[in-house]
Amino acid sequence: MNQVTCECGFEARAGAEGQVVDQVLAHVRSDHPDLVGQVTPDVVRGWIELVPD
Repeated sequence: MNQVTCECGFEARAGAEGQVVDQVLAHVRSDHPDLVGQVTPDVVRGWIELVPD
């Protein structure tokens, strides 16, 4: 399972890496608009942790 946990407590989890990237980018747009443009798909991929299902 792929997971990213935001500093604000938001957690994105999915089996597919691309789904987690999409969830995090949507979260950034809605909750952290000041970071839009800085948080790219490649940045998010670097944050992904593999966790047990």
